Amino acid sequence: MIKIYNAITKEVDDDKAAIEEILKQLNLEENMKKNTVGIVNYYYEYEESGVIQALAEKLPFKLVGNVTTFLAANGEWGDTALTLTMLTSDDVSFEIFTVLDLNQKDKNDITKEVKEIFDSMIEKEVPKIAMTFLPPLQHYSADDLVATVNEMPVMIPIYGTLSHYLGQSDFQGHLLVNDKTSPDSLTFLAMYGNVSPKFHITTAFAFDDSFIQDAIITDSDGPTLKTVNGITALEFLRQNQMLNTENDVLSSTIWVVPAILTLPNGLKIVRAFISLVEGTEYIYATGALPKGAKIKFATMDGDKTLSSAEKLIEDFCDLGENDIFAYSCGARAWSLGVNHAAEAQVIEERAKKYHQIHDTRLNYTISYAGGEICPVKDNTGKLINALHNYTLIACTFN
Repeated sequence: MIKIYNAITKEVDDDKAAIEEILKQLNLEENMKKNTVGIVNYYYEYEESGVIQALAEKLPFKLVGNVTTFLAANGEWGDTALTLTMLTSDDVSFEIFTVLDLNQKDKNDITKEVKEIFDSMIEKEVPKIAMTFLPPLQHYSADDLVATVNEMPVMIPIYGTLSHYLGQSDFQGHLLVNDKTSPDSLTFLAMYGNVSPKFHITTAFAFDDSFIQDAIITDSDGPTLKTVNGITALEFLRQNQMLNTENDVLSSTIWVVPAILTLPNGLKIVRAFISLVEGTEYIYATGALPKGAKIKFATMDGDKTLSSAEKLIEDFCDLGENDIFAYSCGARAWSLGVNHAAEAQVIEERAKKYHQIHDTRLNYTISYAGGEICPVKDNTGKLINALHNYTLIACTFN
């Protein structure tokens, strides 16, 4: 089995203080077992100040991770924080696989390398999960990755994130692999042995809720939605009173429109439409939009965002699930406006209830994502890897 220990620091400018905090919380002498790896999520200044590099030099195990914009772990949270999740076990082993220099390779080259990696993953044993870390790229998307993995002859669940960075445009430290950061690497952390991950997903609107009319995607190009029910995407939204005549989103201060897609195999996924395509009547999403899929548009709602987080933690209370590694979509934070810490606060409130019921602390870490990768079941009950938006995903290990 895996034991998970979380640490958090806000010492962005003091590597000695940051390392001291992390080591104190992890308590390596008492907690570290034979096989150990660390997952680091960090505000971008931790890379620029050298804290990450110093941490990698100090710790006796390998690290993977990515940049993000907000973090929470075990009762603390912050914009300028760093979390380290230590996974350690005597009967689970960990192996890191990486595709480097993605910007120097085309889509076909990357796909070929991903297939080679997944072939090598299963040479001796099939991993129970491959944690996944990917930067946002123009020529290779998380949908491309998911499609490739789903086509492999052996099903390997992948769970992870697109790095989420909203700072300086020239930042180069999106992904962490061992002691080096990179703007364009794709990393997998495969786990073998006595581990049984469980996957959980929630969104700010239930999949069976009814919003505006069911519609069909009649024309699209990757993440660009061109027509719905034979009319342009913008005209469809205007006719359904989601946009005004200036094409601004009604009842919202930002241009984000979430939608539920239902694929032919019954798979339901959420997409966030984040902008207009300039000079057209089209809109752009954060993931692929297959032609022929059913689509339901919704509206941003901060209250429903918080309610969905509450419900997920309450489910963990009922099931006794613990050791939670979670990602929340950046669009969920946008729905909360200036109070973007509200989701972390709600989760901690429910964590106190968990403690009361089970007499043990809820062990969790959560960070924001630019896209959430999490397996879901299709209409036959088969587990399928999928990219989501506007969701809160969680993986538990106990």
